Amino acid sequence: METYKMEMGRNGLLGYLLFFHVILIIFHTIDGSVASRGDTLFLGDSLTGKQTIISMNGMFELGFFSTNGSNNWYIGIWYAEVPEKTKVWVANRETPARDRPGILKLSREGHLGLFDAKGGSVWSVNVSKKASKAVILDSGNFLMVADENISDPLWESFDHPVDTWLPGMRFGGQQKLVSWKNSLDPAPGLFSFHMDPSGVKQFVLTWNNSVQYWRSGTWNGEIFREIPEMGNKGFYNISVERVGSFLYMTYSPIHPIFKVSRFVLVNSGAIQEYNLIEGSKWNMFWSKPRDQCAVYGLCGVYGTCDSNNLTFCTCAEGFKPKDDLSWRSREWWSSGCFRQSPLSCDAENESTDQFFESNVMLPDDNYSFSLPAPTKKDCEKACLRNCSCTAFTFNPPSWACKIWSGDLLNMYSFPSQSNTNVSIRVAASALLKFHRQSSSEGKTTRIVGAMLGTIGALAVVLGIFSIVMWRKHRLRSTERYGDSSNSFLRMFSYKELKIATRNFSSKLGSGGFGSVFKGTLTDGTLVAVKKMEGSSQDEKQFRAEISSLGNVQHVNLVRLRGFCAEGSRRLLIYDFMPNGSLDSLLFTSDSKTERKLVGRGFSHVLITTRGTRGYLAPEWISGLPITPKVDVYSFGMTLFEIISGRRNLELNVQDSKEADIEEVRRASIVGLLCIEEDEYMRPNMGQVVRMLEGKLEPRTLQIQKSLPEEEQAEQSQTSTDSGGNGIS
Repeated sequence: METYKMEMGRNGLLGYLLFFHVILIIFHTIDGSVASRGDTLFLGDSLTGKQTIISMNGMFELGFFSTNGSNNWYIGIWYAEVPEKTKVWVANRETPARDRPGILKLSREGHLGLFDAKGGSVWSVNVSKKASKAVILDSGNFLMVADENISDPLWESFDHPVDTWLPGMRFGGQQKLVSWKNSLDPAPGLFSFHMDPSGVKQFVLTWNNSVQYWRSGTWNGEIFREIPEMGNKGFYNISVERVGSFLYMTYSPIHPIFKVSRFVLVNSGAIQEYNLIEGSKWNMFWSKPRDQCAVYGLCGVYGTCDSNNLTFCTCAEGFKPKDDLSWRSREWWSSGCFRQSPLSCDAENESTDQFFESNVMLPDDNYSFSLPAPTKKDCEKACLRNCSCTAFTFNPPSWACKIWSGDLLNMYSFPSQSNTNVSIRVAASALLKFHRQSSSEGKTTRIVGAMLGTIGALAVVLGIFSIVMWRKHRLRSTERYGDSSNSFLRMFSYKELKIATRNFSSKLGSGGFGSVFKGTLTDGTLVAVKKMEGSSQDEKQFRAEISSLGNVQHVNLVRLRGFCAEGSRRLLIYDFMPNGSLDSLLFTSDSKTERKLVGRGFSHVLITTRGTRGYLAPEWISGLPITPKVDVYSFGMTLFEIISGRRNLELNVQDSKEADIEEVRRASIVGLLCIEEDEYMRPNMGQVVRMLEGKLEPRTLQIQKSLPEEEQAEQSQTSTDSGGNGIS
């Protein structure tokens, strides 16, 4: 009996606890302090702390975030499955919640707002009528809707972009992408990306809402002139529409490699496209403008940009970076530089300021004026008499003295162009400090130099010997492979490539001509490095590819960036092609399809030796000189694969589709011409294109020696019957 009472007591206690827990759940649900699970906020729901909502298929996530070392909190959207949680939208970029995340709430009245820990309003959305819910989609769009129809939202985040343009987002009109201030601060930066306000179908990059420093070129229906990578070329569908007086563009990827992509305006002023590869890594597909120093005002006031300098930006003498941490991290320079000592300006006494000459392209001349001066000294005195003068230039041929007032902006150095000596005004004390520092460094250098004098003498002898040997080696390489300075190619050192490929650790594949490795150059560019291995044929292949691709530059062709020829080492460096292989489109039914980096007819970069067989021109086997005609042969074999829809080594594949007989006939003739055993009988690629387009009639074919006698006789008779113009 006592045991029974104890069980009753225990069960009663559990019952009370369960009842109390249910009451708490109901209370919190009514109060709305716990967000609804899934992708939706309903009336009364809220988010706080680490709570988030995730789109239906898990692509995007919305919640609170703060940047490293910051007490500011933001509501944002990021990729849910990417480890670094890349942000694509920020609601309150200008008004962060302080110290604690705050609460994002969809009120019972249908209003969405962000409130700080004290209940103060931080950010809100105004809508014309009551919303019933807010939902995040797999496109990254966050919507407020009045009913179940999400195609007609009351409000959407896509109408209020931050720094990122996502697929499916209609962008244009008066919308702008505005860069983050820096990587730790999503507040608006100095750079913006938007449609040309003049109405031209092009995008522009603007500094401080005032100076346009780059244009995409006009949209011609397929591509932008300055962004050939972005266009209707098999990667995207791009649509253009006019709404009133405004133009809008929408893009959607059609190629699998671009399924997860984004255009982002980075805080250094460049617009870039990124694609997600291997499920977790962002690959930069392109960046505009190409030259970092083409970004207006990149280095801020009194900063000079130099593309050949690893740090890009340096301060003029007598100045220091305003944000030293950002400059040292080389990720944001626009804060510029400040004077170490104030200028001296006394109307009654002569100024003691001095000048430091800097050889740069002229800074922004919005705050400059010219006056006549017979000598440079007179120009200098004119500047010193003007308290607002910060710099001057003097041009002897025209006796022109140009005076700058205000801070100097947009100074940059281009070695390939004629720079100008700009005399920058600095306080005498700052210049003296610089000279003392230089003098101190000079003394230290002299002491060290004296200590190492003997060793230095030996080093000179060894150095001269090394230079002589290196010059002989480079001369041999130049004689054999051509001078890279006269083409688009760069000669890489083996050490550079070893570092770029992490000691050749990321192998993409191997084939008949060597192995291919993935690498990253010092500027972040992804490349494919082909390491030739082991045979005399490799030397022929090496020379053939340099001569064939060395001077070819086209948006539809893989680019050969350079080569390495040190001793017996032979390496070729190509642009990394993340888009897969053409054969994946031609042979979709083949479960063993193997990825190529580039087209077989151009680079021979294959995954297995199996891929090489069937494509090799006879010259590779016979030992004859290798010419671009070997690629014509390979194209011919590829053309027959396209015609048949199967690989050239596959047998007994049944025909499954109808085709235009005339097109098949013409393509077959061109293919046969391309695989002529005698290379001199093969057409060049220009003729091949014209024949395929119907602009050039294929010439009479020679009967192939490899055909059986009965087929030779049959084709000879057919050729005679058709007047010698082709094969039927």
